[in-house]
Amino acid sequence: MLLASIKTLSQLGDPGLRKIAVLTVFLGIMSIACCGGLSWWLLTNIGILGFGFLDSLVPWIGASLILVVGLIFFPSTIMLISSFFTDKIVTCVEIKYYPERVGTIHVPIAGSIKSSLVLIVIAGVLNICLIPFYALGLVLPGLSFVIFYAANGYLIGRELFEAAATRHYSQSKTKKLRRKYFFRITFGGAMITFLGTIPIINLIAPVFGVCFMVHCFHGLENDQGG
Repeated sequence: MLLASIKTLSQLGDPGLRKIAVLTVFLGIMSIACCGGLSWWLLTNIGILGFGFLDSLVPWIGASLILVVGLIFFPSTIMLISSFFTDKIVTCVEIKYYPERVGTIHVPIAGSIKSSLVLIVIAGVLNICLIPFYALGLVLPGLSFVIFYAANGYLIGRELFEAAATRHYSQSKTKKLRRKYFFRITFGGAMITFLGTIPIINLIAPVFGVCFMVHCFHGLENDQGG
């Protein structure tokens, strides 16, 4: 994991990845600005309580909720941003570090976007269902963080690992490999999820996540002898 992180960070400055990273940062900022602006406008212009003084507090309460919801759901939405560039990112990493193992099966952008949208829906439902458990963090400090990173780490780790592995293997073999290394992949996904919850840094998380999981995939391949 450490070696994968070092390789990923060292390549982010390469011309090919740098261009993609700039685009993902731009898309991330635009998505945050649009969602935040729309939510603020709705909360400002729609009187919910019917009392002037209380309604004036709604935007501020809403802004706080937007921040909390954004921190919860942004790790999964970064997958949608990265889906536009996944194939290019994987190719850049493999050409530089694994020239003899460059994947020949290319997944269409439409397919990547579709799987990312499905992931966002699943992550949304999962996080809503886990809200009662997150609340336990008020009683047992740290528990909510463990649950959050474990659950979202599993989803993101699975998605990114499959994005790298399906360029080499069939869906059935990819799933078999993912199950075999379940904990390592989930831990990798949790690391990416953690980055996705850090303001500013989370803007580069889509590119970092894909690169990181490509290295993890090839590392697991070496572990099993090819």
